[in-house]
Amino acid sequence: MNADLTFNSVVFKKSWDDADKGSYRQSIARALNEPDVLTIRSTPYVDSKTKVPGTMRTFRVDRVEIDANLQPINQSISCTLRVPQTALQADIDTLVATFKAIVADANFITNVLNNEQ
Repeated sequence: MNADLTFNSVVFKKSWDDADKGSYRQSIARALNEPDVLTIRSTPYVDSKTKVPGTMRTFRVDRVEIDANLQPINQSISCTLRVPQTALQADIDTLVATFKAIVADANFITNVLNNEQ
C-alpha cells in the first residue's frame, strides 16, 4: 500500500493499515478537530447471480467542519467498486472513467442528487 496519498491538495497521512480492516489516512492540516479522513476497505465477495468471486473495494472520505456554534458537522461520501475476478482491466477502466465523469460534472448534485427519490 502507498503510505501517504494526496488528492485535491489534501495530504492524507497513513495512520494504519490492516489486512482485515483496510487502511486509514488522515489530514489535520486545517485543524486537529477538523480532520479529513480517507478509509479504504477491501472485502472478498461472490456474486449471488453469477457465482463469480471478486473483490469489493470501498473508498470513504469523511470531513469535519465546525459551525458558527462551534459544533462539529460531519460529512462523508463513499464509493464501492466491485471487481469480479473475470473482469478485464479495460472494462474496469471504462467504469471508473464513467464514474469520474459523472462526479466531475458541475451540475451533478443540483441536477441529479437533489431530484432523486
